[in-house]
Amino acid sequence: MNASRLQLPEGLSPDRAGRLDGPSAEPWIRRAIVVLLGAIVVAALLDVFGQQPTTSTAAGPAATLQVQAPSRMRGGLIFQARFEVTARSRLARPALRLQRGWFEDMSVNSIEPSPSSETSDGDAVLLGFDPIDPGHTLTVWIYFQANPTNLGRQGQDVAVTDGGRVVAALRRSMLIFP
Repeated sequence: MNASRLQLPEGLSPDRAGRLDGPSAEPWIRRAIVVLLGAIVVAALLDVFGQQPTTSTAAGPAATLQVQAPSRMRGGLIFQARFEVTARSRLARPALRLQRGWFEDMSVNSIEPSPSSETSDGDAVLLGFDPIDPGHTLTVWIYFQANPTNLGRQGQDVAVTDGGRVVAALRRSMLIFP
């Protein structure tokens, strides 16, 4: 049946519906978009945007600090950060000094054990704890949620202080994806 004898529904033009005019770039654009979306899904399955925790360690003469928390996160997800402070000598007034990136556009759901004091110092939050004897470890778990509007790289430096004196410190950051 040729296009001139074809009965077309009302509103369709025989010139447009009955002929194909050469190759078009339109199918390639659609294919590229589908491939791009598929690549994003595969990257997500490979945990490129995920919340797999990484461990960072810093040691000083008076204490060792180990932080386990994700370095990449999707906005809106809940995650856990674990801070372990092992005293090499007695820490009379230990505190975790967390840079503002730990709290900027983040919700804190819980801190265990609860600090004996909480205060801020410039762009950091200080969480004070009871004294730690040599060879003992203080483990602190903080449960956060990255707010859905939180995007980009956040500095998340951590330090252990004893009466204001830094005894161990490390630099870290978190990249938050949409």
